[in-house]
Amino acid sequence: MRVYIIVAGLVLSIIGRGSATVVDKGTDTQRSCELLVQNSFRNQDEARSAGACEGMIETAMLFSPNLPAGIRACPPTQGSILQSAKVFLRYIDNNPDRVNEPGITIAIEAFRDAWPCQGDDAESSIGTGPKKHAPKKSKQ
Repeated sequence: MRVYIIVAGLVLSIIGRGSATVVDKGTDTQRSCELLVQNSFRNQDEARSAGACEGMIETAMLFSPNLPAGIRACPPTQGSILQSAKVFLRYIDNNPDRVNEPGITIAIEAFRDAWPCQGDDAESSIGTGPKKHAPKKSKQ
């Protein structure tokens, strides 16, 4: 499951390099998203940074429902960029060991944890818990 997230991050990383943009690591994305959430940018560079977070969050919101089951996320259709940025920040605060991964990868995983798609192995959004699998039969 984590492999798919890493692969998606690598693909987006390659796409980013091909179009002469930078795919930020979690630490950079965290700073950018904090500026967006706090609406506290003081200059053009900070405004651009907040805009980068907004674009990354919106991309993750649109892209994540189309990933393979088990790693995809289903953010609310009426959800806001600001709400999703807060979900990202909360996730990265709770998982500081992930800050060296691409921000988009962390965002997709944060969304999956917050808004799993019904029917995936992750917990469903209606709170019924994870799917139960039949025990494996022992070979005799």
